[in-house]
Amino acid sequence: MSQILLFLRTIRPADVLDIAIVAVMIYGLLFIFRQTRSSGALKTVLGVIAGCFIVYAIARGFNLTATEMLFERFWIVIVLATFIIFQTELRKALIDISQWAAFRRFFISGGVAIDEVLKAVRVFSRQKIGALICIERRDPLKVYADTGVEIDGNISSELLRTIFVTYSPLHDGAVILRGDRIVSAGCILPLTNNPTLSKELGTRHRAGIGLTDETDSVVIIVSEETGIISLATGGKLERHHTQESLREALQELMDIEEQEKD
Repeated sequence: MSQILLFLRTIRPADVLDIAIVAVMIYGLLFIFRQTRSSGALKTVLGVIAGCFIVYAIARGFNLTATEMLFERFWIVIVLATFIIFQTELRKALIDISQWAAFRRFFISGGVAIDEVLKAVRVFSRQKIGALICIERRDPLKVYADTGVEIDGNISSELLRTIFVTYSPLHDGAVILRGDRIVSAGCILPLTNNPTLSKELGTRHRAGIGLTDETDSVVIIVSEETGIISLATGGKLERHHTQESLREALQELMDIEEQEKD
């Protein structure tokens, strides 16, 4: 017992900082895996780590050289095992981090393939196919993308038309675009609470405006009843867009975004 007390008295401020760093790392792991199916395995791993730490502290306190050397070299095994066991969760966590606004400002670049979007919108308008296309800007749309089906494909007119064709199971939801990728389809968006909107506007238009109420996204809406093309941004709706006016509006909005990044 006296040996342990002596060991505790020899702890330096650097040791306290060391322990604090480890504690933050453990908290980070708990935060990442708290809602995953691997949470049980994580608890087991953390239990093993805690047990090893206790044994290591006792070995140092009683000067058990062999045991101390063993556990000093055992940490690399724990780290490698953690990466192997939780590789899926770690990948998801890195994707989540990439959506943080601060991270995106410095590392995310590239614009939406406007020409491909316009080709699809032209077909939707002509054939009166309802469509709801959301373009992510600075504010991450991950929380809304997670409500739909992951696509993660290059933006193309053909893929957009396939998603919104009437018999597609995803046609009633929204498509979310990020950079040059279609992130998700069949996404659920929040409805706007604006009481001044025309009664003629249905759920699709109200959902598009609702998203722009909460984020800086740009939303293209094509009416299923009339084929009218609308553009929502900043909680406002511009109706009766033509192909050229829509192109100009999108290019202007994307240019503003690039200027803000610079």
